[in-house]
Amino acid sequence: MIKAIVIDDEKNSREYIETVLQDYCPDVEVVGSADSVATGIEVIKEHGPDLIFLDIQMPGGSGFELLEKFPQPAFDLIFITAYDHYAIKAFEFSALDYLLKPIDIARLQEAVGKIIKKKDQGKKQEKFEVLIENLKNVSNQFDKIMLPNMEGFTAVEVREIIRCEGDENYTKLFLMDGGKILVSKTLKELENLLEDFNFCRIHKSHLINLNNVKSYAKGRGGYVVMADDAKVDVSRNKKKELIEKFHLLGPKQ
Repeated sequence: MIKAIVIDDEKNSREYIETVLQDYCPDVEVVGSADSVATGIEVIKEHGPDLIFLDIQMPGGSGFELLEKFPQPAFDLIFITAYDHYAIKAFEFSALDYLLKPIDIARLQEAVGKIIKKKDQGKKQEKFEVLIENLKNVSNQFDKIMLPNMEGFTAVEVREIIRCEGDENYTKLFLMDGGKILVSKTLKELENLLEDFNFCRIHKSHLINLNNVKSYAKGRGGYVVMADDAKVDVSRNKKKELIEKFHLLGPKQ
């Protein structure tokens, strides 16, 4: 049985989560709840939970301030948030799970299921640090992304990614320092994460960082030369989109 705590300043929200967990997540037992950072810290110390449902914005302090009190957390964490699209991207970049208000039962079951199966675990503190660092970035261009690999997770500087090459359920990242990383995400998943950060899918197997393009050679589809001197073909049906994005950045072809 997983011992859980719900920390949320809204009473209705706490009661709803507790009820849904009782009805739909039989492997989770709510052993305590709190309505603020201060009371949350007390309840965590009292019960030593396996899992915490943590609201981000609360009177008297944020959920992040609570986490600072536990630099080496033994518990798993699911955030509760009403944040906008930009902040949700920050959660996805950090590989931490979250629930949007109003909370969807199926989404709650999915998040709890990952905890039970011990999926997406490891490097908890680094994930928190990546999330907080990205949320503080007012330029809306995140610095780091946490990506799953064969050993667990690795933090990657977004600007250091030159290109991504898909291979079924895995993707190989080529980095500015010449390194290569194989991650357990499809190219489509990475495209969805990175499309707002000057990345462009130019081929069924290739996603590129437009900031790391050296040149573009025209043709039926043409090809791009990347910062690592790799020549990457452009699909004919992607040519128009690529050129439009070049113009938005300032032409590099």
